[in-house]
Amino acid sequence: MKKNKRYVRICAALLCAVLFFYGFYLGGVQLVISEVSREYGQNAAGMGGLVAAQHVAAVVLPVVLGALADRIGKKPVLCIFAAVFAVGCFLAGLSKNLGVYVIGAVCVGAGYSVCESVSSAVLSELDAEKGARYINLSQALLSLGAVISPFLVQWLQKSRHASWRLPFLICAAAYTLLALLLLLTVFPKRQTVTQREAKARTNFFASRAFRLLFFSILLYVGLENGISYFAESLFSVRLSAGDLAAAAISAYWIGMTVSRMLFSAVLRNPKKTLIGCFLASAAFLLALAVSKNPTVSLVCCFAAGFSYGPIWSTLVAQATGLFPEASAGAAGVMSAGCGIGGMIFPVLMGTVCDIFSISMSFFFLAFLALGGFFLCDFAK
Repeated sequence: MKKNKRYVRICAALLCAVLFFYGFYLGGVQLVISEVSREYGQNAAGMGGLVAAQHVAAVVLPVVLGALADRIGKKPVLCIFAAVFAVGCFLAGLSKNLGVYVIGAVCVGAGYSVCESVSSAVLSELDAEKGARYINLSQALLSLGAVISPFLVQWLQKSRHASWRLPFLICAAAYTLLALLLLLTVFPKRQTVTQREAKARTNFFASRAFRLLFFSILLYVGLENGISYFAESLFSVRLSAGDLAAAAISAYWIGMTVSRMLFSAVLRNPKKTLIGCFLASAAFLLALAVSKNPTVSLVCCFAAGFSYGPIWSTLVAQATGLFPEASAGAAGVMSAGCGIGGMIFPVLMGTVCDIFSISMSFFFLAFLALGGFFLCDFAK
């Protein structure tokens, strides 16, 4: 028993490290994505396309590989796709043209979508009753990585004239090491299911509750990508406060970190939590759309991050809880929803920004948040 508990702790620590460095990747790339788009001659819609490229593989792979992980075990799937993430970061970080960058971004998307969904499934299995809390805690570490990264990258850019390529290369090295450590780690034994059993138990969309959760997470990813990738444009273009862009991204992730840590300890009613968080998100996004004061906008970035905090992990925990014997498959389908949202909404937001203004793109985000509110309100 003690030996199994030790394996659980080691496994949990490694999964948290996987999510921490994914957060580090997100925070760093969100700061430099405008620089990447300028280097490759892209406008705001094109920048949205660069973000969307990361989500192409996320539409299909988590569904297929989540179901596979339920049958053959989650460790081999995690090892392979941590390595895929590392390869993608190397390609993007060393790219000399747009084509190689996009290939790298697709590999990164394949890696993180599978790693995040399978990691969440493993964490939810550690304690069926506290699955949402465990996932919230792991997501808090993801957020912590995203808080640290923009400040570190901006400091290195100013003091050491570091390139936009830096966050890619740091994460490439980190994920190479993590893939090796995962390979050497003994995972706690979990019961797998046969192909026939999995097929009988994983008609996910037959469940009305699952359908509502799926479309809610699709909208949520639009919200998350909207602030995180377009905050730099908001502060540089609308507010003429480009020096605060890194602070805005970090404030957003600090709010999310605090929220996830808080809700990992006190989450009691998932439905009310989701409804309240989507509604609060809409209010703060509207404030960002109309504010002309950089300080107010900075506070709103923190508040929006706080509102977003428990949404993703609560949605995934609720979905995997509906299918406990096919948790990785359920998490994979939810991750596919993330991929669809990640492909569609950054491009739509960039298009709205090009045609109208950056302010209108944040009104668009507020509309998505209201959609999430109504979907969760309809859920039983």
